[in-house]
Amino acid sequence: MELLAPAGSVAALKAAVHNGADAVYLGLDAFNARAKAENFTLQNIREHIEFCHLFGVKVHIAFNTCIKQTELEKFEQYVQEAARAGADAFIVTDLGALDIFRRSGVPLHASTQMGVHNLEGANMAKALGFSRVVLARECTLEDIAEVKKSGLEVEVFAHGALCVSFSGGCLMSSFMSGDSGNRGRCNQPCRLKYECGGKKGYLLSAADLCLLKRVDKLRAAGADSIKLEGRLKTEYYCAEVVSAYRAALDGRLTGAERGRLLRAYNRGGFTSGYGVDDTNKLISAKIQNNSGEESGVIRAVGKGFIDVKADKDIAVGDGVKIVRGGEEIGGATVEKMQKLGDILRISCKSEKLRPGDKVCVTFDKSRAEELKNIRRTLSVDLALTAEPGGRARLTAECGGERVAVEDGEICSAATGAGTEEAARRVLAKSAGEFAPRKMEINIAGAFIPASRLNDMRKRAIEEIRVALLNNYNKTRLHRIASHAPVPWAGEQVRPLPGFKGFVLVGSAEAAAEVKERGYAAILQISDFKSEKLDIIMKNKVFDNNIGNFLAIPVILRKADMAQMRAFLQKHAQKFKGFYCENLGALALAREFGKYIVGGIGLNIYNSKCIDILPPGKYCASCELTLKELEPLTGALVYAYGRVRLMTLTHCPVKLNFGGSCSACRHKEGLQYKDGFGVYPLRRVRVANCYFSLYNPVCTDISGKAGLKEKFGGNILLDMVEYDTRELSHALTRFESGAAQSGVTCGHLFRGVK
Repeated sequence: MELLAPAGSVAALKAAVHNGADAVYLGLDAFNARAKAENFTLQNIREHIEFCHLFGVKVHIAFNTCIKQTELEKFEQYVQEAARAGADAFIVTDLGALDIFRRSGVPLHASTQMGVHNLEGANMAKALGFSRVVLARECTLEDIAEVKKSGLEVEVFAHGALCVSFSGGCLMSSFMSGDSGNRGRCNQPCRLKYECGGKKGYLLSAADLCLLKRVDKLRAAGADSIKLEGRLKTEYYCAEVVSAYRAALDGRLTGAERGRLLRAYNRGGFTSGYGVDDTNKLISAKIQNNSGEESGVIRAVGKGFIDVKADKDIAVGDGVKIVRGGEEIGGATVEKMQKLGDILRISCKSEKLRPGDKVCVTFDKSRAEELKNIRRTLSVDLALTAEPGGRARLTAECGGERVAVEDGEICSAATGAGTEEAARRVLAKSAGEFAPRKMEINIAGAFIPASRLNDMRKRAIEEIRVALLNNYNKTRLHRIASHAPVPWAGEQVRPLPGFKGFVLVGSAEAAAEVKERGYAAILQISDFKSEKLDIIMKNKVFDNNIGNFLAIPVILRKADMAQMRAFLQKHAQKFKGFYCENLGALALAREFGKYIVGGIGLNIYNSKCIDILPPGKYCASCELTLKELEPLTGALVYAYGRVRLMTLTHCPVKLNFGGSCSACRHKEGLQYKDGFGVYPLRRVRVANCYFSLYNPVCTDISGKAGLKEKFGGNILLDMVEYDTRELSHALTRFESGAAQSGVTCGHLFRGVK
């Protein structure tokens, strides 16, 4: 199983290689989802890829952002250069760039931003030419095993920060600040404080993932690669995490690893992730940054110092955080410390501190220095032969490759002793990644000046370097000569009646209302386990399927998919088409022969994306401006409603009100609050429950003169939360263009970075 490490900087890349990574993933200075990392450039990427390849380490380059139409030409240049530099794989988000990626010949990995989390989605990815899927973080062991049936390589996150939102479906940073996560600029508003039902805290801040002791279970489930998160983390963090998971994969854990990982970085302790831990372990509601390792407790507080009873090492240079009742009180770097028996007296600001407060180490200086000194080298065997009147010859062997270089001048006879020892000293020098292991020197009394011998050494090392890289390119660097056409190539879009637009509704009665007014109705069922569902589906609105569309839930893990299929086998004929927000939903639509309406979750940024997907009607990303929408002829535009900012896999009801699934306390009207407003939460229950968090401000383009008319019937309105009376009123007002206060046109006039 591959160990895949983050490399947000040159230092982190080298730390990953030296500590045992099998592969690294990194981004260039554009088009990657960690725009705020140090990253790499087209000018230096070849150098760093070659460094990795010398050690047999693969390099996956993340092109995991959405690409605007005007950027495609520049994007292609980046892809071509990265391919020429020797990238082993590309991590892909935007399907609109698929033809560009295919032409590169580089193997393609479907990014977690694509939201693949079920077998159906994986099969679609395979049809599109992907060789690997990076699964959504929400996937369980059962889901991994199911996806593996596709025959694709499966990559899973094993350690680091968790997104609280379903992968690829977060618009919160985008709508709060204009910094889009889909463009690599997430400002992490999920790490801020919110309020729900009187409870305040970091209610959307997920704890960090740690699957160190579940590596064997991941392997048994079929995972081919375990991925460590952290392209914005330090070199120390990268080295520590790679070191720990290398030990886990090699079966040599010592028991010290977890504590070291806690010190390197953890948010709210560690969680074993979705499907394993319950909500209260998944969300770190009290601390939203590094919690460190609990290492002692304050016994006494004095002016400018604290006395600590430590049960784990604390040393000068360490970073510490003081915690009370699970909440951060203070923190400092240990600059002065005295040992008074079994008590450590640490100098620090102490005014707010009390006896009983816990002391946590958030940075281990000595361990960081130890890791920094770990270096892998390539062992070279050297053999030098020479004799007076002839040319010196230096042979180098490394990694199965053998090269030989000759001196350009004739050797003279040595005039004194010690020539062999002098030659040994010159040849013993390390050269970058290479270090001499064995040396055979047979110079038979010949004299070779140190400058010429040094030149031979450099040439031999360079030639062995080239030979090793050539061997890697021949034996390990995979390129794909051509891709098979997608199964839907040549299919035509089936015509639909001339609807005024598409309206998301929450009931059969609401569907009847919007159809009566000339719109297509997209029914979002809130509970697929409801005992009333079969009765609901007998509504006369389903007497024929014209104008009826079904919203496929955003998340359908294995158990959910079984529930969904049971529903579709009964009622699929009552719908003309499906509203689909990821590849798995598109696969369902094709399987059941349904017209496709692609939703905003597909993040369609350019017309090429629509061209590559199965025929249907697609929503443009609601992050595009009017100008950026122009190339997407006929695409649906989000015209009315509260935009869904994220979909949650954990249960906010349990988090804020307690209870259990068997004694569910969910009630309508659940909402989060902060200084920007109120965020409604809507639940959808399939086999599992999922909650979506919506924008505090309603999008409504109807008040802008000519804007609604510009898009004609290519509009999407979200009125799921409205009853029929509210829906009728809202549609009337929308059609009249009567201005509303407190609404927004979204990104149509401001866009995202």
